Amino acid sequence: MILRKLRKGVTKPYSFSGMQKIIQTMRARIGLPTTFTLDACRHGGMTELEEAELTDGQGRALSAHKTASAYAGYAKRTMERALSATRKRHAHLLANAAGTEFRNETRNQLRNAEGMRDDLKEL
Repeated sequence: MILRKLRKGVTKPYSFSGMQKIIQTMRARIGLPTTFTLDACRHGGMTELEEAELTDGQGRALSAHKTASAYAGYAKRTMERALSATRKRHAHLLANAAGTEFRNETRNQLRNAEGMRDDLKEL
């Protein structure tokens, strides 16, 4: 959201058409082609989010898409994206492997039955 100053201490968001007019004026002054539009800027930014390997949820949060179907036009299902997700999943599994070992052990009925420390046995 881009705000414009109305008067001291008072701001208001630009309307879509107001921002589009500013971009058209800038485009003409700089000499960019007519294909340079507000939608093209948004699409380029969304493509950068995808190349940064964000999840769908992260991309939707940044782009303000409310539904997965609205975001789907930007989130291309490519092999590179699938491989990235697989690498992240594998790294997560490796990082949590040590914690899983303790959670999967059977529980002793008696608290100090087998694993009693040697220094406590003398007491």
